[in-house]
Amino acid sequence: MSTTEIALSVPIQASLPPGPGRNPIVRRMLPEELARRMRDMIVAGELRPGGRITMQRLCVRFGVSRTPVREALKVLAAEGLVRLIPNCSAVVEPITLAKIDEIMPIIGALEILAGQLACAQINPLTLSRLEALHERLGHHFRHGEEKAYMETADAICSVVFAAAANDSLSKIHAMLLRQLRWSHVAERAPSEWGKAAEEQEQMLRALQVRDGDLWTLLASRHLRHRTALLRQAFSPVSKFKALAQTQSRTASRKAG
Repeated sequence: MSTTEIALSVPIQASLPPGPGRNPIVRRMLPEELARRMRDMIVAGELRPGGRITMQRLCVRFGVSRTPVREALKVLAAEGLVRLIPNCSAVVEPITLAKIDEIMPIIGALEILAGQLACAQINPLTLSRLEALHERLGHHFRHGEEKAYMETADAICSVVFAAAANDSLSKIHAMLLRQLRWSHVAERAPSEWGKAAEEQEQMLRALQVRDGDLWTLLASRHLRHRTALLRQAFSPVSKFKALAQTQSRTASRKAG
């Protein structure tokens, strides 16, 4: 039995603290709520890429019947997060280098379009908010605060998409980032951190002067940093190193 199956086999008690899949489910929106909770579990890494999840165990965990679970899994399958298989189960879609190379150019195209729309219609209040976020970004960079830097960079991206005022664009962008488990990866700054920070400042300048062409050039260049982070996180070599480190720590604990 896999780690994923073991995790799903334990029903949630009312006394447990809040977390993915731990709050009471609103019955009138059951499939949507189930899909949201399982999505959060996948993005957080509780359900790991390649892990098998059985419908029966989901039913036990959430205390629901098979029908809403089946519908929720169909939603996640449509989003590319899981792959449905026979015998009432699904597999969390693994992240491969080929998948990263396939999806990241699409993400880049969406971010270019969002920036172009933002350049055309951004208002002074939103621009001031972006400038404040960029000041915070510079502070994190100067102090070597990698996780805080990446969180602020993601916040900047969210504000740009909000300024673009295109809900469909934002939803597709968020869905693709979930497919690549971006939030699970974005805790370390890219290897070319200095260049990434400089490009962020230039992208702010493009918004300030409302230059969509300049944004397009800079956003295209900037995409390579996140692509490199994802490739590093999900490369076979990285996975082997992570497994070796885990085994080494386990052996040390047993020896102690």
